[in-house]
Amino acid sequence: MRRSEANTHFPALPPSPVLTQPETPMKKTLLSFMLAAAPAAYAFDGLTYDGGPIETGAGMQPPHWILVCDNTGTCRAAGYQHNNTEHQTFLPVSLLLTRQAGADAKVKAQVRLLPAAGQEQKIGGITLQLTDWSQKNAKPVDYGPVQTDDEGIATLSDSQTAALLAHLRTPEPSIKFIADDGSDNAPYWTPYSNREHLAILAKMDEYQGRSGTLSALLNPGTSDKAVPPPAPAPEISAAAVKGDNSGDTITPENKKHAALLKLLQPYGQEKNCAFSSSTPDKRGQNITLYPLNDKQTLAETICQYGEEKGFYLFAILSADLKKVEKIVGGPISTGYNGYGEILGARQLDDKGCGINDLYLWNGTDFVLARKNSNGLCGKGFPSGAWNSLPNYTSNIREADEKAAH
Repeated sequence: MRRSEANTHFPALPPSPVLTQPETPMKKTLLSFMLAAAPAAYAFDGLTYDGGPIETGAGMQPPHWILVCDNTGTCRAAGYQHNNTEHQTFLPVSLLLTRQAGADAKVKAQVRLLPAAGQEQKIGGITLQLTDWSQKNAKPVDYGPVQTDDEGIATLSDSQTAALLAHLRTPEPSIKFIADDGSDNAPYWTPYSNREHLAILAKMDEYQGRSGTLSALLNPGTSDKAVPPPAPAPEISAAAVKGDNSGDTITPENKKHAALLKLLQPYGQEKNCAFSSSTPDKRGQNITLYPLNDKQTLAETICQYGEEKGFYLFAILSADLKKVEKIVGGPISTGYNGYGEILGARQLDDKGCGINDLYLWNGTDFVLARKNSNGLCGKGFPSGAWNSLPNYTSNIREADEKAAH
């Protein structure tokens, strides 16, 4: 019943060996050389980058590309169509380039397409077509068929991916995915590639420590610096919580309520939390208590109610409910499921596209286990084109279901 996935620094290199014999000058020189040659531990701190608004002849435009990199060093760059999705040329499309850290890591290229209004929902086969308009007498070149699945997602072959990456480095690249429907006016999809993607690819190279090396996507060089390998995802041991998941709701009429609210309010102010006196579902300023173990209790109270959903203040309290040990969760936490998971979601449009995170109980604290988005919003894809573009991921060891004490 758990999920998986989770900007931290990673363990430093093991300590240098201890010399048990008197050091000779040669030993000192050798040790100094070994220490100087050893690479420093590389920390991938997570990155989300879209380059900001783009200035065009028609004014400022929202970005068409986004880069999301996680704490293991894996990066995912997603490009979309021009913002005018009502025109045939600009049907909803997203091109996703995924690459793990490490000098030998390959790029995986995928595309997701949505059909035009009135089209069959299943797109089927498509053809990748590339044109470099910077060339005199430029002509489109077809790079073979690609098959989409039931969700309109296709994975490019290694040769198609290599051609696409080389094409993205040309001065005026044009990318089309053309439906193989046998007609002269087949629908096609065009990811926007008016140089905006160059900043994204350069940032990916920078994040992965490969700028100027042979493995760089943009401007490969001859630098012999070591490209950092993938970093291990943190291990999180999820712990069972005490009792059931229903919690004990303390209403404003309960004699415990005033003291609890007084305890929590200063922390709500620190989190820029305007406590609501009433909510659409008539809960008022209820406070719900969930036992975590014999020494700690989680308090949940609504912080603010927005148009879509409320977000909450979560605090770990001492079992006697007299001390706040820690405020937990993200800046916008939207719920606790009663099983040791605090969820956060920030919708950026009215179709469910946005950012979400997950905090897990490890027996003493709630720790970040996952933070991800589903790409740029407002591009025609309900809930975003991609299910998960993680900024932070972890390996989760499931809790045994014994009660906590």
